[in-house]
Amino acid sequence: MVQPEQLSSIDGHLPRLARLINRDRKFAQRIRYLHVDEAHFIATAGQALYGVPAFRPAWGRLGELRIKLGRQVVVQALSGTQPSHIKKIIVDNLLLDEDTTHSIKLSSNRANIIYATHPIVGKLTDFRNLNFLIPQPFPKDCRVKKTIVFHDSINNAATAAGHHQRQLSDSPECKGLVKHYHSVMSKKFLTDTFDDFRRPDGKCRILHATEGAATVRSALK
Repeated sequence: MVQPEQLSSIDGHLPRLARLINRDRKFAQRIRYLHVDEAHFIATAGQALYGVPAFRPAWGRLGELRIKLGRQVVVQALSGTQPSHIKKIIVDNLLLDEDTTHSIKLSSNRANIIYATHPIVGKLTDFRNLNFLIPQPFPKDCRVKKTIVFHDSINNAATAAGHHQRQLSDSPECKGLVKHYHSVMSKKFLTDTFDDFRRPDGKCRILHATEGAATVRSALK
């Protein structure tokens, strides 16, 4: 699997694969298919979001690669996360012609998944709407279910985490049960926090995160 970082300039220097495509036309002409997996990263990691620079700018430059390879290359964009606004960004970025593009949409329904909705009262920034995630009063022997809450901004993620933290006691047992997480944080913090959250016996039980939680793992490997 070719990663976009292998094709885009890194600190002003083109990686080996990019140089090969750029200099050896015969090699480039042998490429017939371009498969873009996790194509939603074009929107979520390849573009600036909420005033924060693109997390992985190379994802936003795949359209340039398509121009370089030529029209003979068949392009496929795969993703389990393509709401209409994300799909439009993918189509525009990859220079797809909607008249000749085949769109295949499969259901995400699974036998072991149950969908539920929780009505919001007032505004999304009224974090009392999230009080149901932590029982009140908080019993000492309570085992909070693992929960990740996605927010549209870094500020909301941090504020919501603070709101939940205030619902807990000041005892050492409650320290670290709630954390917030976004891609502007240090690599060490992101790695430690995510690894702790994903472990069944991890201390962190509720993670307030931005879209960085959906994209940053590939960068931490």
